[in-house]
Amino acid sequence: MEHEFATPYYAVCIDTSTLLDDVMYRVMTEKVIELAAEQEGFLYHEWVAEEASRLAFYWREKSQAEAWMTHSMMTRTLSIGSQFWFERFSLKLMEVHKEKVVVNHQSWRDSARFPVIKTPRGVLKLLELEDVSLLKTYVNEQREHLAVWEPLRSEDFYSEETCRLRIKEMRRDFLEDRGCVLCLLDPKQERMLAYSNYSQFARGVSQSCFLGYSLAQDLQGQGYMQECLQAGIEYVSKELNIDRIQACYMSRNHKSAAVLARLNFEKEGVARNYLKINGQWEDHILTALTLR
Repeated sequence: MEHEFATPYYAVCIDTSTLLDDVMYRVMTEKVIELAAEQEGFLYHEWVAEEASRLAFYWREKSQAEAWMTHSMMTRTLSIGSQFWFERFSLKLMEVHKEKVVVNHQSWRDSARFPVIKTPRGVLKLLELEDVSLLKTYVNEQREHLAVWEPLRSEDFYSEETCRLRIKEMRRDFLEDRGCVLCLLDPKQERMLAYSNYSQFARGVSQSCFLGYSLAQDLQGQGYMQECLQAGIEYVSKELNIDRIQACYMSRNHKSAAVLARLNFEKEGVARNYLKINGQWEDHILTALTLR
C-alpha cells in the first residue's frame, strides 16, 4: 500500500496456524481476494502466507466489514480450510485508528529484485502479470507438442485465469525461496520461446533443486534450450546458491538427453514408474549437475 486512508477504517483478519502448503488453498484465496476487491467499500488487502498466516481485508465502513465476515465465499473458504488446510483459525473485526506508511522509492523494479537476464538471442526472466498473454499463447500453441512429455492437463490449465494464477505462484515461490521459474522470451519480449522451472529448493546441507523445461516446437534443434538453461543454471548457482541441480527424462526423449549431456549433467540411475506422463507411468533416467 503506497497511500494512506482516512481513519478510522476497518479490517477483517483471518489468522491461521499449521497451514498446509496446498496450491488449491492459494488458488481459492486469490479468488476470495478478487471477489473482495469488487465489493463496495473495499480498500486493500494484506496476505502473509507462512506456517502462521494472516489474511486481512480493509474496508471503509464497519457495516461493510461486518458484511464481508458473513459473506458466503468467506464462510465456504473457512469451512473447507478447517477441514483440509489448517489446524485452527480465528476471524477478527478490527478498527484502525492510526497508521504510518513508509514508502521505499527504490522499488524492486529498480533494484532488480526479480531476475531479468539477457542472453545472446533473448531475455530470460521471471514472468510478470503483464506477460500473461505470452504464457497463455505458449501453453496453447505447444499443447499438442508437449502432451507426450507432460502430465495430462485439464482444459482449465490453458485458460488465461490459470496462466495468471501460475505467474502469481511463480513470483511467490521466488520470494519465499521455494523455486525459480525462468522463461526465455524473444529480444522484444513479444513471444515466449522456452520454459525452465528450478523447483523444490532444499537448503541447509543440500542446497539443491529439481529442473524441468520445455521448448517451442519450431525452435527445436537450434540451441535455444541450451541457451536458456545455461543462463538459468548460472543464475541459480551464483545468485541463489544452488549447487546441485537434478533433472530426469524418459529414455526415448533423445533431445532432452542430449541437452543435459551438453550441460554436463551426469546419469545417476533409473527410476521405475517414476512419473505419470500423458496418463501412463513412465520410467525416467535420473541425472544431476553438481557445481560444488
